[in-house]
Amino acid sequence: MVSKTTSRQRQVPGTTLADIADAVGLQEGAAGVRSVIAAFRRLGSPAVKDVSRATSLPVPLVAAVAGEFRKRGLLTKERPSSLTPEGRSLSDTLGMGLDLSSVCRSCDGNEIVIPPELAGAVEELREIMAAGPVADLSLDQSHCTAETKVRRILALIDAGLLPGSSLVLIGDDDLVSLAIGVVGRALGIPLTSRLAVVDISEDFLDFIADTATDLDLPVDLTQHDLRRPLPQRLRGQFDAAMTDPPYTAEGARLFLSRAVEALDDGPARSIFFSFGAKGPNDMLDVQREIIDLGLVTHSMIRNFNEYEGSGILGGTGFFQHLLTTNTTGLTVTDTYDGPLYTREKRRRRRAYRCMNCDERFEVGFEAPWSSVTALQEAGCPKCGERRFRPGTLVEEENGR
Repeated sequence: MVSKTTSRQRQVPGTTLADIADAVGLQEGAAGVRSVIAAFRRLGSPAVKDVSRATSLPVPLVAAVAGEFRKRGLLTKERPSSLTPEGRSLSDTLGMGLDLSSVCRSCDGNEIVIPPELAGAVEELREIMAAGPVADLSLDQSHCTAETKVRRILALIDAGLLPGSSLVLIGDDDLVSLAIGVVGRALGIPLTSRLAVVDISEDFLDFIADTATDLDLPVDLTQHDLRRPLPQRLRGQFDAAMTDPPYTAEGARLFLSRAVEALDDGPARSIFFSFGAKGPNDMLDVQREIIDLGLVTHSMIRNFNEYEGSGILGGTGFFQHLLTTNTTGLTVTDTYDGPLYTREKRRRRRAYRCMNCDERFEVGFEAPWSSVTALQEAGCPKCGERRFRPGTLVEEENGR
């Protein structure tokens, strides 16, 4: 009898997790639902964005999972929510009763701490960002925070590349080029032997040019559509590259291809690659592109990048240090004319309901709002509320 009871206790939670995963179409399955329960158990009454960060699941999916928890009495109704006694009991059954956290309290898991002498640089970068161009969400732009900019530069210093190496930024709506000038001035030393930026946006390039002049920062600026190979004068010229591409496998391959083109020949050249959290199937596609380009992962820090206004991804993304090998460059992308940005690939809509008036809106492909961030910024057309509850995919409702 005891063994039967124990067996049943083991089966019920697993069934519950699988049912919830199926209900929201979670690619990560029961393991993804388990990670959400663990995050609520560990964090207490967290905001959905904090759970997204802890689990690397997009905010709409975390919200949908939380909705299923509430239906089953596992989560309290009020927001921010916490586990009910039934939810805590389930988490205990799943072995989450230790309530331990091994995340470094000093660096919050980022592995890099900004030293006090660069606090002024962070503040200066905030002021620069406030005066800069706004992010274009349709191009998967979402500006990283001033702290992230400084951490990226410290990562280059820790890798032994700065001061002294040449660096190319493949796209720079994050204004890392200016951060190099600000941090270098704070440290009293030029950080790069040569600094270049390649970007399609004339607005960003003009802003970088004007601000770099004020910082006395030499920077080589090139307006260029990265769907085409780099100009000859930029090929094979740099010790290291950095890129934060559109969050698609195609975007990753294209921007990494241009980074490879810009690097000097030979193995162990560095590319610092930032990317938003995706599901395992999507990330497999990205990793395949990395390997196909002949690149190898040297290190990766989860949640290293923090972004302003990137609601879907919970405002975070990973930071990966890639190295070239003897086979790098054999399969770089030549000219590319296919879909590149998330909006070009995502042909789905998700329904959202206003948390004040319960009005329903569709977000996504060919909808009035391309993203929930755009809907939040506009506000509910009926009552002005800026909070929305995610629902099901419209394709599923229509049977498509």
